[in-house]
Amino acid sequence: MTTEVNLQPPDEPEVLQQAIETFRVYSGVVLLSFAKHGQGLRDTVARNFIARGMSCTQSIYAVWRAGSEQDAWILHRSLLDRLLHLHHLSETDGFVDFEEHSFLSMYEARHQLLSDPDMSRKVPSSLKELQKRDRPRYDAISGKQTRWRRPKAEDVAKRMDLGFLYRFGYDYASTHVHPMSGDGEVDFTRLISAPYLVTVPDATVVRNSILVQSMLVQEAFNVSQMRWRVIAYDFLDQIRRFLGTGDPQFHSTFYKIGKAWPDFQLCEPVTSSDGA
Repeated sequence: MTTEVNLQPPDEPEVLQQAIETFRVYSGVVLLSFAKHGQGLRDTVARNFIARGMSCTQSIYAVWRAGSEQDAWILHRSLLDRLLHLHHLSETDGFVDFEEHSFLSMYEARHQLLSDPDMSRKVPSSLKELQKRDRPRYDAISGKQTRWRRPKAEDVAKRMDLGFLYRFGYDYASTHVHPMSGDGEVDFTRLISAPYLVTVPDATVVRNSILVQSMLVQEAFNVSQMRWRVIAYDFLDQIRRFLGTGDPQFHSTFYKIGKAWPDFQLCEPVTSSDGA
């Protein structure tokens, strides 16, 4: 006689919170590996995308748990956008152009602030000094004939053969970013109801966000100039399995990583002898 196990996607807030916390600590170990073995701008961008993505995933859970599913979807779109951006940067080897674009954008935003007669008197002097120091680099970069352009999310998703991520993630979340006639109905009910009558929203956005963050970490592994151990990928595979079945094996895998670390490193630099 065999017993059939009923495996279901997890939806209990406490179970999802534990998963995110384990993922957060795992990401910390990964980031320390980047800090120790990272080589240049490519690795710096990859590591920062992981860090920002993990913070975003935590925020998604927090606003979802507070009852604001709509805000969770808005943050989910931002998280998904980072995955698509990182893939595009890897695909085009556009890390230098992306960094220059980011520098120019920040400089020009500060310039607008400092040029406004009403605002310029209110900004700290340190901002003016920063702008003055950055001016030579701005002049050099802005003189280039071509400038980096943000990719279209739909185009990148199609190139990744993940069009469904755009349709049911990015595009769907956009309906919450931009005002709609039905906005506020759920919030209205929640705000006028007694706390014990408010139900926890559907957990789809939280599960999807954990999934996207796992893909973002794996994309960062592929982007990086290090070789990563199989166990680092095993954790990502297992947390994805957890999202579909509730299987908690990823907790045990991280326990193995944590018990062996820091003597056991998750990665090692690629050397010239590797043919890189």
